[in-house]
Amino acid sequence: MFFGLNLPGVEVVMAGAACIILVLLLVCIISLHIRLNRVTRQYTFFMQDATGESVERKLREDVAKLHQVQELLANVRSEQQVLLQVQQHCFQKIGFVKYNAFENIGNKLSFAFTVLDGKNDGFCLSSVYGRNESRIFAKEIRNGHCLYSMSMEEQASLEQALQDTGESREEPSRE
Repeated sequence: MFFGLNLPGVEVVMAGAACIILVLLLVCIISLHIRLNRVTRQYTFFMQDATGESVERKLREDVAKLHQVQELLANVRSEQQVLLQVQQHCFQKIGFVKYNAFENIGNKLSFAFTVLDGKNDGFCLSSVYGRNESRIFAKEIRNGHCLYSMSMEEQASLEQALQDTGESREEPSRE
């Protein structure tokens, strides 16, 4: 009896429809099972490298190594900061001027030599050469300025040092 109707053919049709639906579901299940097996084989194939090792395990190892490299990089950066701070106190800028202190003496035997660190602190060393005597003077430089009066050559040496970036120093030419 179907919804209160007494139709003998309706039950047969319903049973037939249920059988058809069950057969279709069985076909779908078999199809899905075949596709799942194919995907599983492909996954297994791609998850192994040429030597048969698991790619997943290799990825874990590589990620662990990557973390070690990141820690090492952080250590290198902190060491670099320390070196940069120390470098500020090292002499790195140079100015050098040769000149003739007296008209009757040639070959530019007098000089002014300035050396500065990263904070423009340092000294200017100058030598005045004469036929009978030679004198050497040292003057302290703080923040790119000298507390004492400077000759033109010493000032030129200081300016040269202040402009020096310390990158490409050429060898002096031998004239």
